[in-house]
Amino acid sequence: MNFYDREDCINISPYVDAYGTKSGVFVFKNIIPEELMQKIENDAALKDKPIDFEKTLINWYAAKTTQSLEGLHELWELISEILSPGWVIHPALNLLKVQPGDNGMFIHSDSPGKNMCHLLSQLDIWSSCCELDYGVVAYLGNWEGGAIFYPNINVDGTVKTVPADISDPCFEYNPERGDIVIHSAFKPYEHGVREVTSGVRYAFSNFSMKAEDNPGTFYNYGTPEYIEQVGDKSIQSLSKSWIFPLIENPHFSEENIKRYQDSGLVGEELTAEFFKDIPHEEFKTHLHKNDE
Repeated sequence: MNFYDREDCINISPYVDAYGTKSGVFVFKNIIPEELMQKIENDAALKDKPIDFEKTLINWYAAKTTQSLEGLHELWELISEILSPGWVIHPALNLLKVQPGDNGMFIHSDSPGKNMCHLLSQLDIWSSCCELDYGVVAYLGNWEGGAIFYPNINVDGTVKTVPADISDPCFEYNPERGDIVIHSAFKPYEHGVREVTSGVRYAFSNFSMKAEDNPGTFYNYGTPEYIEQVGDKSIQSLSKSWIFPLIENPHFSEENIKRYQDSGLVGEELTAEFFKDIPHEEFKTHLHKNDE
């Protein structure tokens, strides 16, 4: 069974994407167990100082990424169970923490499109950005505000037929603690986040692709290789290998990341300077070295 065929999956904005995949916006309401949420939130409170997140090409993330937290791997496995067996997500052990004064989140797509690596404007250390189908976000914390909004989707969940103005009414969803939201990774489902007006909103953000589209940079959930790699599932064990790609993407080595950052370019300007003239297959060369 596909995740979107489950009885507890609500498709609040139905859509079929350009690749023929059932998509739009899906919600699993209050699906995260209370005990697990408390475990994660308690550890987030103890580890209140964000990590020194320097490996980013978008400054918005820099001071909002938490340390690795107890319980997040359990949440990762819960999401993987929901998506399994058709879709997978890459390893992650951090939350995004948003509070009043952070001005919400900028409008973006999670992927430029399949086989569109020459349009990348953010890191792709898992070599998966151009294989994605969905963005996946789980919500924790206690907050007001912070709605997800989709400027190119009508209030009723249908796709707008003319380019949208940022001030126009659009489709929004107010996630609640315990929700998991899955939405299309591509246009027209560009999205942003409204200002959090009180409290703290934690988001466990990830990205999903079909299991067979995994580029080989991580082991799919539930496979023997995955089970062996995660060991006792402690943060210490997971931090040794699971959280790192099996194959480094040379386009996003530490040296190249610094080069991109030092340029001062972001978004389309960064894309135009560093990626637009690189053939898509060149972005995948490092994934096939073991096949030679």
